[in-house]
Amino acid sequence: MLEGLRYRLETQQGIDLIGVANSGQELLALAQALMPDVVVTDITMPGLSGLEACKILHETCPKIRVLVLTMHDNEEYIRRAVACGAAGYVLKDASAEQMVFALREVADGRSHFGSGVSRVLLEEKQERLTPRETAILKLMFEGLSSRDIGEALNISIRTVESHRSNIYRKLNTNSLAGLFRYAMRLGLVELE
Repeated sequence: MLEGLRYRLETQQGIDLIGVANSGQELLALAQALMPDVVVTDITMPGLSGLEACKILHETCPKIRVLVLTMHDNEEYIRRAVACGAAGYVLKDASAEQMVFALREVADGRSHFGSGVSRVLLEEKQERLTPRETAILKLMFEGLSSRDIGEALNISIRTVESHRSNIYRKLNTNSLAGLFRYAMRLGLVELE
């Protein structure tokens, strides 16, 4: 697997492979010595796990971004990787193009989670929205104003505004476009 990954990366324009580690401890030592833009790690590594290494790097070298490349599609691993500071999470069965795209996204300061991983994270976010917030989100995308939403749900405009503010905060976005992407993924709205 390591040799295949090395080949994938070495043949890509604009990507310089500067080190390869065979264990979590070796990964930490190399990363701290070489200070790469991105570290690609597996979860399962001899000695120190990739998640433990990710957490240590996030705390000691916050400028280094970590992309987890693993076979584990278990939601517990995904949540732990995010909690440890991973900027991306891609499954090993991803195509070479998907892997390189993820690496470039993470290197450019964005987060990238493969489609199966995104589903788990979106479900987690959906669980955080209350039923009332979900109803308000749907009505927002029907084009209703706060006043109209309040009338439809028999609540005050101030309550609607409070829920709207919570929705933006919980989904970690400050734009209607961000809310729309979230709602599209969950099937709360559809393009006509």
